[in-house]
Amino acid sequence: RKENPFVEKDDILKVSGIGRATYTRMRPYITVGGVSSRFRDLFTNPNYWLDGNSFEYITRYQQELNDQRGYEIPDSSGGYLGSQGKYYQRFRMSSRHLSVNLTQEKDAGETLNGPTGFDYTSGHIALTENGKLKDLVIGDYALNFGQGLVLWTGGAFGKGREVVGTTSKNERGLRAYGSAQETDFFRGIAATYGEKIETTFFYSNRPRTASIIQGDTTRFPSSSGFHRTLNEKERRNNIDQKTYGGRIRIDTPIGLFGATGYRTEFSSFIDKGNGLSDLYDFEGRKNSVLGIDYRGLIGNVLAFGEIAQSRNGGAGGIAGIESPIGFRTDFTMAYRNYARDFQSFMGDGFGESSSDPQNEKGFYVGIRHGLNDKVSLSAYVDQYRFDAPRSGIDQSSQGFDVLGLMEVDFTSDLNGYVLLRSETKDDTFTEINERGVEEESIGKQRRSSIRTQIDYQLNRSIRLRSRIELVESQGANEAKGYGMLLYQDIRVQASSKLQIDARVTVFDTDSFDSRVFQFENDLLYVLSNTALSGQGQRAYFVLNYEPTEFLELWFKYSLSVFENVNFISSGLNEIEGNRNSDFGIQARVKF
Repeated sequence: RKENPFVEKDDILKVSGIGRATYTRMRPYITVGGVSSRFRDLFTNPNYWLDGNSFEYITRYQQELNDQRGYEIPDSSGGYLGSQGKYYQRFRMSSRHLSVNLTQEKDAGETLNGPTGFDYTSGHIALTENGKLKDLVIGDYALNFGQGLVLWTGGAFGKGREVVGTTSKNERGLRAYGSAQETDFFRGIAATYGEKIETTFFYSNRPRTASIIQGDTTRFPSSSGFHRTLNEKERRNNIDQKTYGGRIRIDTPIGLFGATGYRTEFSSFIDKGNGLSDLYDFEGRKNSVLGIDYRGLIGNVLAFGEIAQSRNGGAGGIAGIESPIGFRTDFTMAYRNYARDFQSFMGDGFGESSSDPQNEKGFYVGIRHGLNDKVSLSAYVDQYRFDAPRSGIDQSSQGFDVLGLMEVDFTSDLNGYVLLRSETKDDTFTEINERGVEEESIGKQRRSSIRTQIDYQLNRSIRLRSRIELVESQGANEAKGYGMLLYQDIRVQASSKLQIDARVTVFDTDSFDSRVFQFENDLLYVLSNTALSGQGQRAYFVLNYEPTEFLELWFKYSLSVFENVNFISSGLNEIEGNRNSDFGIQARVKF
């Protein structure tokens, strides 16, 4: 009201167009008075925090059905301490403005001593979208800023079928964390405040697991999350990592500009190791990284980039563009340069390496063109170089990666694609020189593959998927090896409440280098990318049943049979025989 402020909630009835019925529905969310009193009344109103409220409870159990060596030998000899079962549960309450979460997990081989004895527990209380206070998290959280060179937790998509759109990152900022991934997060308090100018502050102090060298000197913390044997359990949470920092992001008419920085401190001295590939890795107790980034539109061109520097002076940067170049064509290119001594171990920049953005230069070009409404072509070329030694090769090296893809929608019910990929990179091999002495040399390692996949929606209830993939690989100074994968997949929507997925796979590879991969349907929130080598067959089925709107159930069973082998896997995971099977069961309660 322009003349006088509202004094009572009933005053809103004086507004034209608001009747008694509308007022009755609005009343729980109405506050009156000055700004401070209105916010106080709003934030103490249970209806505000419970608006759009939902509850979810997930419980999951998975187990290998074959005896593994680690469960058959005594604990004192390095055997697994716990049972073969992997157990997970999560409680989550969320609304438009509030999230409360508790996640717990026990990996296979770990012990579980009562409801509070899980090896991994994660929790948070988070406030979201409360005026200018966009996010406030107490507990576990993730940070994703800029192009990922300074801070990017939780992983990111790399090179693949989506040739345009993967080089640049669209930051998610501060997010409450509820995953079972045990190492890639922060624990403490963090907040994001503002609108056009956003500021984020964070503080984290959490235990980590590291191998002890001597006294208070350790290796860099492990990312496995396993604490199954006496040795692994003795190292559990044996050092602390404290991290604090902030970010400012400005939203302008031409794009987003940001600056991010943090300082991290370990309670132990981190020893980088003595290998040549360890030469430029982080060593010490303290590190800090500072970076600036941008992402914005110039006409119809998306420009993005980030540059950053670590405490030791090492720097890294990435810059690129994405743009339509015609009615049916999209294009991207990006250049990256991560110095050999750039130590940003909490970043995840685009590149060939799956580890930190370090010791890599590369230039990537990707293009996607729609020939018509039914056929599209995609391709990328990525040339990269490692100036310093890396794991497996004790000198500078380089590589070249190319992908081509044709996708066809034959009809609304039938589609498919053909994917070709080839990568050549430097690798080392051992040979006898002219003096009869063994020496290490460098050569080319090549791997090429062609994949054809067809999806057919037979009717409203049945979808078929067929794939064949052929692989040719050749290590440096080695003979060529070949691999083959063939699978038939079926999805049956038996009813509105029951879905069945099943697949039979046949594989034949000459070596581990010519192994084949397949993503599998699995239980909810379980990512399964299975590597297959040797000769054999694999089959699985997944049931998804929703008896009521409050309850959803899953069950998966899989079986792998390998030819001409007496043992599967190795070490503590070794299985006697040529068969390996497992199952998983999961329930979700929601309301």
